Amino acid sequence: MNDHQLGALLRHQIVADLQRGVPTDGRRLQALVGDLCSEGQLPLLPALRYLVMSPAFSSAVGQTPPLPADGRLQLRLQQELDQVFTSAICLRMTAVLRGLLGLADVQAAPGPLPLPAQPPQQPPLPPQPPVMAVAPEGEVPAGRPIEDWNQAQAGSGRAAAGGSRGVVAVLSFMAGVLVVGVLGALGWMMQLSRPSLEPATSPGTSQTPAQTPATPSEPQPPVASQPPPAPDLGQQESANLAIASVQQLYTDISSGNLEAARQLFSADVADQFDPSFFSQFQQVSVSDLRETARSGSTVTLTGVVTFVYPDNTTQSESRTFTVDTATQPALITGSSFGAVLRPRS
Repeated sequence: MNDHQLGALLRHQIVADLQRGVPTDGRRLQALVGDLCSEGQLPLLPALRYLVMSPAFSSAVGQTPPLPADGRLQLRLQQELDQVFTSAICLRMTAVLRGLLGLADVQAAPGPLPLPAQPPQQPPLPPQPPVMAVAPEGEVPAGRPIEDWNQAQAGSGRAAAGGSRGVVAVLSFMAGVLVVGVLGALGWMMQLSRPSLEPATSPGTSQTPAQTPATPSEPQPPVASQPPPAPDLGQQESANLAIASVQQLYTDISSGNLEAARQLFSADVADQFDPSFFSQFQQVSVSDLRETARSGSTVTLTGVVTFVYPDNTTQSESRTFTVDTATQPALITGSSFGAVLRPRS
């Protein structure tokens, strides 16, 4: 089952419950998405649990018909996730949201490969007219018939033309030799000016100082640059799990779902999340969560906790959380007060 089918299956279950008259309950949907996710979709579980508890999702379920196929609604739900989770999780959740709203699973189809450009056809050259040798103008010698003079002039013209063609051939040969020599000299100078590159050696091969350097006529191929190391997606996923647990904890506390909240912290920090303390506030939320330290599967986060009193006055303070991401869900094992960022006002 892919991510789009996961969203479609969740949509079918929600619509079926509404048709039977069963109201939508966020806690029951959190348990439902845990049952629907396959082993490869467990990284999406915190995002799904956060989604079904969001106000935008509740508004979408309450529409008539529920969860309509609307691209604007998909954008609104996507924005809810982008504020908390990384781009890798949000990209996978796009397919889940399309299945949830009954939209098609869009996949980009590869376009046709471009054809290679054909070189322009050169028009044929027009035939060159033959070169005619023109005899120099002169006077007819005295005492000779005009016919003898014309024959003599024609013979001298042919001899001059033959001599001119011989001179042109010799000059063309010399020009060709000169061009070849110049091109060869330029190529040799370019080979000398090109820096020699040392060949790349394998990790298990040692290079001896007696190696023969590469000659200019045999340039070494350039060494391929190494690609930058890929980001550690495992650390990003564990940070996302830790952030999702802290976010879900304050969501459950603010909505009065204390049983679900107790599943997210250990007994050692139960005094930090006493229900009697939070009962004096109208709403409690956490924001600006970011990772500050890591030790194995334990991630340390800092964030801003905002308390809203019944008279709508607020107070903000910084707080530190220690979260063990090896458990499912990630368990908050430590929490400490930082400083008052904004006093009650």
